[in-house]
Amino acid sequence: MTVALLSGTFMLAEFVAGLWTHSLAILADAGHMLGDVAAVALALIASIFATKSATAEKTFGYYRSEILASTLNALCMLGMSGYILFEAYQRFFTQAEVPGLPMIVIGVLGGVINLFSIRLLSADAKDSLNTRAAYLEVVSDMLASFGVIVAGLIIQFSGQHIADSIVSVLIALGLIPRTWNLLSECVHVLMEGTPDRIAMSELRKSILAVDGVQDLHDLHVWTITSGLEALSGHVLVQETANTQNVLDEISQLCERDFKINHTTIQVEIVECEGKTLCH
Repeated sequence: MTVALLSGTFMLAEFVAGLWTHSLAILADAGHMLGDVAAVALALIASIFATKSATAEKTFGYYRSEILASTLNALCMLGMSGYILFEAYQRFFTQAEVPGLPMIVIGVLGGVINLFSIRLLSADAKDSLNTRAAYLEVVSDMLASFGVIVAGLIIQFSGQHIADSIVSVLIALGLIPRTWNLLSECVHVLMEGTPDRIAMSELRKSILAVDGVQDLHDLHVWTITSGLEALSGHVLVQETANTQNVLDEISQLCERDFKINHTTIQVEIVECEGKTLCH
């Protein structure tokens, strides 16, 4: 929370300073910080909506709100990156006057805040994937702040205002890959694609290995929201098998081995005559 408040406050300050100084590098760095702030904010939003009860109209509750917000965030960051790149292209021909000293001050302040954030996150970065991701994002932001400082120094002591455009392009290009990855992940979830961490071949093999299961079809795994996957499928079991035991074992192995805790299995019993009776 402390990191989010610091980054959010400084992001707004950078945005205002970027507009005031006409510095694209500062605006690009603000966009960089927007990604970090949004990630923490989305986690908070997800935790709030997770407490809302499901309704007849929304049987899964409001879990997907996190994915929708992430999609909107990614689109906004891509739009900002596109604007920075377009404006930088324009300035290569008609260079704007950008004061160097404010850029140096803002870059130094950003570096100090990032160093403080790195210190706060470093203790938990080894044990938590989410914290580690946030840690790496802050390190990336510190590099962007360093770029702002370099551009400010060049402008201040040589008067080469094109440095602002060059640094802004570098920062924007660094922002695009991670934003595109975020958008791709969101679209994959919205399209109900199989989670990347789930190997369907291994999952199918494990279910078929359950005692009493003869066949498996219509197997689907999808993500409801971050960290919450669902599974549905049809299993054919022997007529002599205890269907409840089969269901229990499948549910347990999905949760234990694949971290899927929402399973819906339809059992089809294979009779001795070769006919299939669905339950």
